[in-house]
Amino acid sequence: MDNPFQVTKPVAPAEVIDRETESSQLAALAREGNNARLVAPRRYGKTSLLKRAQSDLEQSGWVTIYVDLLGIITLEDFAARIERAYTEALKGPVARWFTGLRRSLRPTLTVGGGPIPASASLEVAGRQREALLTRLALPARVFDKTGQRVHVVFDEFQELDNVEGQADAVVRSEIQHHGDAASYVFAGSHLRMMEMLFADRKRAFYGQTERVSLNPLDPEPLAGYIASRFEQTGKEIAPPALDAVLELVEGHPQRAMAAAHALWAATERTADIDQWETARGALMSGVDDDLKTSWVELNTAERKSLVAVARGEPPYQRIGGRAQGSAVTRALAGLEGRGIITRVEDRWHVVDPLLAEWVRSGRLSP
Repeated sequence: MDNPFQVTKPVAPAEVIDRETESSQLAALAREGNNARLVAPRRYGKTSLLKRAQSDLEQSGWVTIYVDLLGIITLEDFAARIERAYTEALKGPVARWFTGLRRSLRPTLTVGGGPIPASASLEVAGRQREALLTRLALPARVFDKTGQRVHVVFDEFQELDNVEGQADAVVRSEIQHHGDAASYVFAGSHLRMMEMLFADRKRAFYGQTERVSLNPLDPEPLAGYIASRFEQTGKEIAPPALDAVLELVEGHPQRAMAAAHALWAATERTADIDQWETARGALMSGVDDDLKTSWVELNTAERKSLVAVARGEPPYQRIGGRAQGSAVTRALAGLEGRGIITRVEDRWHVVDPLLAEWVRSGRLSP
């Protein structure tokens, strides 16, 4: 049988583990007409949760739109992604209506048209802003047409800070008029940038959202999920092996699936500690290049701080008789902003348990 553990893409809404509270919170905020922001490191199940929440809302008659903003570079690119999201999401009569509507949307989009002459830059910027505002207004038009409320997710919303033209202010200028027609989730994986967008009094979205956070998966439902998938495919996982998986992954959603995937592949009938050791070696080898890339992108202070956190040591210490406080503070802030470390019960913690294990193994010196 095929390996039952998904490791390369978000799991189906029905397969989401231990996220009932967060999913219910997102749905409740939408029904109340409130907007939410969801902040979580990459590979932490953010997209899977969003799909789960939107699936639940669809069953209540909502129209749901998911817009991935990763890598956007212009307002026109932003507008094009919104339009494409509606084209992919709408079904039935409303899809046929939208097919006609989109041909009348103005200005038309010409993403990828090449360099813009300086003399025309202001005119082009104005046209891009108008195109974006037109697409941002679509929830109100869908509501007027169908009577159905619209739930819109803007994923990787922090990417707007890479776009000229105060994109976040453009977004708010339109959606603040949508009332009960639409509710929004602004999701992101870059913690520091998301905080700047939503916690800075000078920014357009200050005080405009309720924060929803993702915690590690609870070990009980995670253990039940892994064991059940082994059983459904004619295999068994012994308690010591299951405990070893849970110990390594520390509730990290994607890493839990990756570890279970490796163990299932290494098992003919019953997964025990011997099979786990084989699977663990394959798992760490498989992520070695990825973790090396993460490592080389860090500066020296960040590497030293990451080693200390991974080993459970105080990151602040004197080196060569000199206090390292300010440098360590900057390093920790940089690691936290990129989602590499986080605070758990007043202690720093490495978000990716495989990165922590890789660092502790001493493969590279700081």
